[in-house]
Amino acid sequence: MVATTGTTTAGPWAGRAALGAAASAVPLVLFGGSVTTLGAGMAVQGWLIAEGHFLVFFPVEKWFRDVGTFVEHTHRLFGILVGLFLVAGLVLSWSRGARARGWALVTLAAVIAQGALGGFRVLENSPGLAFLHGAVAQAVFALLCLNAFTQCSGSAPRAPLAGHALTGARALRPAAWLGLGLLYAQVVIGAWYRHGLRPEPVDGHMGRFALHALGAVLVLAALAHLVRRGNELRASGAELSPALGRALTWLPRLLLVQLLLGGLAWAGFRPGALGPAEWLLSIAHVLGGACLLADVAVIALEATRLARGAGADLTDRAGQPALGVR
Repeated sequence: MVATTGTTTAGPWAGRAALGAAASAVPLVLFGGSVTTLGAGMAVQGWLIAEGHFLVFFPVEKWFRDVGTFVEHTHRLFGILVGLFLVAGLVLSWSRGARARGWALVTLAAVIAQGALGGFRVLENSPGLAFLHGAVAQAVFALLCLNAFTQCSGSAPRAPLAGHALTGARALRPAAWLGLGLLYAQVVIGAWYRHGLRPEPVDGHMGRFALHALGAVLVLAALAHLVRRGNELRASGAELSPALGRALTWLPRLLLVQLLLGGLAWAGFRPGALGPAEWLLSIAHVLGGACLLADVAVIALEATRLARGAGADLTDRAGQPALGVR
């Protein structure tokens, strides 16, 4: 049974629907990255009515007519699947309290807005909207992961924080939000750079790469600081939620993999014909960035909850300062 911070408890199906949406977003991101790499954003003419057919009834023979069409239409189908999971999750979460409903509503609204953005990109044949659609995609992916985390997690009681644990909890929150902000800025710059590479590199694409490389250095410094703050909090003996503990454990691993994938993707780029190595490395780098962003978002959310709880521990029920706080 899954419990939430509402006044009611419910079975696991709302959480499973949220997990289904987040899991379906993985191929959605991969196919979306492939659309950019292949320059296949206009491979299927039309949006809800695609080449004379309602989107979900697009003929199979057209779907498999070439790689670009297959990638673009499959991307759209996974977007629909994510939306269906979220609609089911919203219905299932309605009786679970305001927090569960709120996350479900916001996440569904974000996915609808992202889908509409992708649709208008096709209808307007707009490279600018294509870039915006790609930049927003990873924020929506992180939101999907946060929704799944929130729908599946409970609200177990936590021991009050004091001393070094209290100090560590307060220090983790700003480090997490700083890392999250810089990381998302890096995602946006990365999308700008990638959208300037295919089908042919645009003028100034090396300047975009230089900005992206500088962003990588800043993100590395910020996330290394976040890892250090997380280690200090663990060393203080603070009771961490399982989600926060896992996210802190995965952070340096995901960061290392993402840096490696970024270097390999840059080294594998060749103007002209697109090779399979560049295709695979570029979409792996996109997915790696999405996973890293989601991981840091979980840390920021949990660090905020932990710091708020620490603030509530400053004063006991009688209005006196809590023990161990100076």
